[in-house]
Amino acid sequence: MTATTATTAAVTTTATTVEPAPGSGTRPNHPLIGVLGGMGPLASTELLRTVYRACRLQPEQDTPRLLLWSDPAVVDRTEAIGSGELDVLRGAVESSLRGLLAAGAERTVIACITAHHVLGDLPADLRARCVSLVDVVHEELAATTEPHLLLCSSGTARAGLLTSGPAGARAAERLVTLRPADQEALHRQIHRLKRGEDPARAVDFLRETLPRYGVRAFVAACTELHLVTRAIEDAGLSEAFPSLDPLTVVAHRITTGEL
Repeated sequence: MTATTATTAAVTTTATTVEPAPGSGTRPNHPLIGVLGGMGPLASTELLRTVYRACRLQPEQDTPRLLLWSDPAVVDRTEAIGSGELDVLRGAVESSLRGLLAAGAERTVIACITAHHVLGDLPADLRARCVSLVDVVHEELAATTEPHLLLCSSGTARAGLLTSGPAGARAAERLVTLRPADQEALHRQIHRLKRGEDPARAVDFLRETLPRYGVRAFVAACTELHLVTRAIEDAGLSEAFPSLDPLTVVAHRITTGEL
């Protein structure tokens, strides 16, 4: 046998003994979902945690593919709405969404409801690939007749993000809005959550506020409140404090492949 023949035989023998990896070719082809976060950082990272906690019994190769773009340097959204100077906010959101798409994201989610104020002003190609949390809230409210207390940032409340337009008008029939003093108290609570306060402490705000408005359910219309709805679930209090949380809805849609 020549050296060439021997080498060929060795290669052939090696090739025939290699077996395909278990499950090769059968893994689900999850789309890459881009999350524009950092507004604030704890809320957007909690979204990823919610997704993967729901998948903890699956092999990790079968779980969703997520790309987090966390940019805490984005201008304060409530301040931008209050001043009417939205160009900086719009530019930051547009740049980050393009970065996510350039990195391979097929769909995107802005993990800040107040930042949705500039969503309608973005180029059409970005809007088409972005899942609107405002739309998610409207869709979920349309499926219920129970009144919900609207809990959101002061910027979201001032801009009427959840209550303007045809869909907002229909949603407003099921939304109870906070009085100014309670809205300011909630906004302060949101900033404490941003600074790392235990989300379980916000349950006291709910326990005291919900009965005064004659409702038992609420809309977590600020992504910081996703931290609170997770704390409520972990404490086994979901029945006592039912909520409509758009990040929880989005997390479910990601895990089921609906997004």
